[in-house]
Amino acid sequence: MAARRLLIIMLVLLGISSVIAIVVPEPRRDDPGSGESVTGATGATSATGATSATGPTGDTGDSGKMVASQTGVEHRTVDLEAKQMSRVRAEAGSRMILTVKSSQGSDVEIEGLGLAGFADPYAPAVFDVIMPGEPGRYVVRAPGDRPSAVIITSS
Repeated sequence: MAARRLLIIMLVLLGISSVIAIVVPEPRRDDPGSGESVTGATGATSATGATSATGPTGDTGDSGKMVASQTGVEHRTVDLEAKQMSRVRAEAGSRMILTVKSSQGSDVEIEGLGLAGFADPYAPAVFDVIMPGEPGRYVVRAPGDRPSAVIITSS
């Protein structure tokens, strides 16, 4: 009797899960956010590497730039341990995906934007940022450390 009751419960659960699988739509594969997680207000970070941007840092300290697959989105990469502070230029009100690399595990914050994350050698901190509409300067650093980069927005 108990075995029959258990079998009925299992069949009901199988039926319910089949109906849910049919009703719930499949995720869109062309969604620009799929395959990539970025830092939000929570500070959670991760990225697939396929969409992360790594560019060379020149002698001037300007960060590398990669042409984004989406128009109007700039991808920039900075290194927390760089000897010279990087300058990242952006248009006020524009969208930027900023990747912050670190050879040691470290918290990362962007002062003035209220964003924080964590970067280590295996997973950089990735920030998807809509820059404020007015010109300004936003420092990227490990808490209590010297600035590693500054984002300069202009109109």
